[in-house]
Parts: sequence; C-alpha cells; structure tokens
Amino acid sequence: MNDLQRPSMGTTLSRVFKQGWPYRKLIALVFLITMVNAAFAGSIVLVIDLLFGAWGEIDGAENPEAKQLAVSESYDLGLLLLAAAPFVALVAFGTRYLSQLLANTCVRDLREKFMVHLVKLDLDFHSGVGRGDMMTRVSADIDGVFDIQQKIYGKLLQRPLEIIGLLIMVYISNVFMGIAISIAMVPLTIVLILILGRMRRRARGAREAMAENYSSFEQITSGIRVIKSMGSSKRENERFARTNNTLFRRNMRMFLARAQSDAFTEGGIFAAAAGIVFLGAWLFANDHAQPEEVLACLVGIGRITASMRELQKVWGDMLYHLPAAERIHEIMDVEPNIVDKPGAIMCPVPSSSISLQDVRFAYDGDSDVLRGINLEIKMGETVALVGASGGGKSTLLDLIPRMHDVRSGVISWDGVDLKDLQQDSVLRHCAIVQQDSFLFDDTVFENIRYGRPDASREEVEEAAKKAYVHDDILRLEGGKGYESPVGDRGSRLSGGQRQRVSIARAFLRDAPVLLMDEPTSALDAESESYVQAAIKELMEGRTTIMVAHRLATVKHADKICVLAGKEDEVNRGTIIEMGRHDELVAQGGVYAEMVKGQSLGAYPE
Repeated sequence: MNDLQRPSMGTTLSRVFKQGWPYRKLIALVFLITMVNAAFAGSIVLVIDLLFGAWGEIDGAENPEAKQLAVSESYDLGLLLLAAAPFVALVAFGTRYLSQLLANTCVRDLREKFMVHLVKLDLDFHSGVGRGDMMTRVSADIDGVFDIQQKIYGKLLQRPLEIIGLLIMVYISNVFMGIAISIAMVPLTIVLILILGRMRRRARGAREAMAENYSSFEQITSGIRVIKSMGSSKRENERFARTNNTLFRRNMRMFLARAQSDAFTEGGIFAAAAGIVFLGAWLFANDHAQPEEVLACLVGIGRITASMRELQKVWGDMLYHLPAAERIHEIMDVEPNIVDKPGAIMCPVPSSSISLQDVRFAYDGDSDVLRGINLEIKMGETVALVGASGGGKSTLLDLIPRMHDVRSGVISWDGVDLKDLQQDSVLRHCAIVQQDSFLFDDTVFENIRYGRPDASREEVEEAAKKAYVHDDILRLEGGKGYESPVGDRGSRLSGGQRQRVSIARAFLRDAPVLLMDEPTSALDAESESYVQAAIKELMEGRTTIMVAHRLATVKHADKICVLAGKEDEVNRGTIIEMGRHDELVAQGGVYAEMVKGQSLGAYPE
C-alpha cells in the first residue's frame, strides 16, 4: 500500500466539493437560504442601533412626547422581531436539514462508488491490501469524509456569509468600526492558517496510526484460535499495545496543534475586541460615533467573533478528517490492471481448446512465478496441475479465466486471445471451486444460488443433492434447512459441508469449464469421501483443470502437468513433466517420486 499516490490538500478538498456537484440545485438552495439566514443575523446589529438611537433621543422627563415616541418605536421593533421569529426558525431548520441531506447524499454516493471501484480492482491489488487497513478506509475514513461534508454544507458555507452579513451591518452603523474589524481579522486569519497547516500534517500521521491499530486488532480477532492454542496472548497484547501507544502519541501531537489553534483564536479575538473597544471610545470622544453606534458595533463584533470561533473549529475538524478523504481517494485513484480493451468481443461457449503459449507471469516486484508455460487443454479433458509448493500452480489456474494478466505470451480460448474477450463473458463459462470455499453471511439457499441468482428452489435442491449435501442441510441445527444462516464465512458449517455447498454452487452454475484449487486438501477422511464423490459427478462432461497435492484425486486425469517448485532454481515455474499417471510413473521422474512418497497404492481406485 506504500506506493499509493497521495493527493494534495487542494486536490482532495476540490474532489470533496465536487461530490456535491450532481446536486448543485440543492447546493444553490442551501446557499440562498444561508444568505437569508446571514441577513437575519446581521439585522440584529441594525435593530440595536435603531433601538438605542430612539432611546438616545429621549431628554429625560422634560420631553414626555419624545419618550412616548421612543417607547412606541421600541414596541414596533419588538413586534417586527416577533413577526420575523417563525421565518428565522424556518430558515434555520431549512439550512440545517438541507445541509445534512446534502452531506448524507454525497457520502451515500461515495460509499457506493468506492465499493464498485474496489470490486473492479484485480487480485494483484487485493492481495497487497491489509484487511484491517481496508476496513479502516471503508468505515472510519468514509465516516471522516461524512464529517467533512457536514462541515462544508452545515457550517463552512454558512459562517463566512454570516460574518460578511454582520460586517456589512457594522459598516452601515459606523464605517470606521467596520474598517477596524476588517483589518484586525487579517493577521488572525494568517496565523490560524499556519497553525492549522501543521495540524493537518499531524492528522495524517494519526490517521495512519489508526489504520495500523485497526489492522492489529483485526488480526488478533481473526486469529484468536491460533493465539490461544499457541499461548501467545501476552505477545499479541504487547503488539497491540505498541500500535495503540503510537496512535495515542500521534493523536496527542495533533491535539496539541488543535489546542494551540484554539488558544490563539480565543486570545486573539479578545485582544482584537479590546482594540475595538478602545477605538469605539476614541471615536465617541472625537464625535465620530454615537453611543448607539458603538454599542451596535460591539454587539456585531460579539456575533462576528462567535462565528469566527466556530469557523476555526469547523476548519480544524475538516483538517483533522482531511487525511480520511485522502486515503479514500488514494484507493479511488488506483486503476485496475485488467480492463476490457476497446472492441473486446463476447466469449462464445468454448468448443475446441484452451491454449497457453510461452506464458510468463510475475507478481509486482517479484521474479517470474511462471516461465515459458506451453499447454493445450482440449474441451472435455481433465488436466491436473501438481508439484511442490511455490511452483505457480494456483497462479496458472487464475490465469486461465484472466484473474491476472500474463506478463508475456498468449492464453487463447478457441484460438482467440483472452485479452480480446470480455472478461465477464469468459467468467460466465467457468465454475470455480477453491481450497477454502468462501460462504457469505447469508442462508444456505442464497449461498448455493450465488452464481445463478434466478435459480428456482427445485434447481438449488437438485444441485445440493448432486453435491451430496442435501441431507446435511435438512439436518442443520434449528430445523430451517435451506433457510439456515451459515454465519460469517460459513462458520456454522463444517469444512466438508462448506466445500460441498461450494460444489453445489458450481453444479448450479453449470459452466463448461471447471477450475478447482485443492478442493479436498483441508478435509478429514469422511468429509473427503463425500467431496470426492461430489467432485467426480461435477467433472462429468466438463473441461476440468485442477490443482492437487493428493495425487489420488488426479490418477484418472487425461493430462498431468508437473511444475517445478521454488527450490529448483533452474526449472521453477516451468512444466517439467507431462502425461498420464501410468506414463509418468513409468518415467521414474519427479512425479514417480511424489507417488512413492504418498504411498498412492493405499488409495482406493
């Protein structure tokens, strides 16, 4: 994940703003209502100016008519404020609700786009991503973006307009006071930008420490059985404590910058307010301001400073969460390696063969895993890939439906280069059974028909019967049968049941090409016998390519390919032997030694 491109602050903020562009009409409405709200906020300054101006005209008890007029004007102003109150409340409600609607809508769209993009990315990317890091991005980081969106539409869009509205009213009351306030705000703003910039850098470090802490937590919870069985609880607790302390230290560095920002804002505002008071006194003493103007301006300054404090807090919160947006956009900027080229055609049902010609493959930054693979797989054949660990068997299996792209050479289906075919159409002709069959946290029924969502109940049950798992499903605890939840990753089923559900899924998919990666290696003898029977039936009439360590499962294959392991520096990643079981045993080579090592004769035919 270290090679991800980190976007700049300006780019990130721009992209966050652009998330709302599809809803620009709603943004315009929020902006309009915010301007009305700012006008209401600024009007308080004028009301105070008018109120105290009317009172200032009273000449004590000697002028009862003037006093009565001032009281009448005060009542009128009070009635005006009372009449405006429902409108102010309505505007406040509209501003708050619509801004939240905007933020929530933008983040809903971001979650969907992020997940769609994540699924598009190929296996090379996913194999290099820590699950804890990705969970942090999907949960905490997207929540951070939501907070930014809330601040943008709920505060950042409103407070500057309120400050401008209040400033205008102060200028109307007394232009000298308006100029003074405007000048005082400049150094405050500059110093705050410098402090908040430091906080952003520290926030990035805190966010990365959070991801590391999440990753450590995820590994501990996922591996709790291993931890307990190995008696390594203390070691894992210490490892988590290290990441937790790193997170604590980086958070405190970030909060230090935040506290400095708050302190400067509070102190600076009070100092500026003191200067404005001195200026007001001087203006009054030199007949450049009336008492009511000074008082109205001071009220306006109070409202401005409150808005500035809130704006500073909002900006600080945004900078705290900005690294979350950066981390989301890092993933969004990753381009998938495997894409359909322009003009790619649909893959027809294969009728001739799948061919690999001088195929080479390497994972990023590694040496070649496969080197010069040449293999012809005729439709209807069963081809087995065997050999020592690290020889690239599973990688070769992944290349056939284009889960990875070859570095050189050509894989073709019926003579058509795989890169000229639409990948989804190729996958539609494949059924894949893996060593560790993944089941979704859903019912047995939905897991079986995952590859064919439109399958009927009868078709699902028929597939389960062919996979020898129907009776097991009916006997599941709770008596719900096919409606039984399988739990997270199928945790409520045994290993053999999970594998047979996966085989039932392959039966239901009914694809002509079957790809199997060691489907029985992790099973006990009883479960293996059921799975073997299911696999035998599944292979009938299909082109099968399978990876196997247990050679008893490949004795009857039409073609067995032996790949050299990683210990063989000269031949690793190449096919060193190819033929039927009897032919390879007769050769007395690597395969014959493997057969001898597994005492294959002990296995039933």
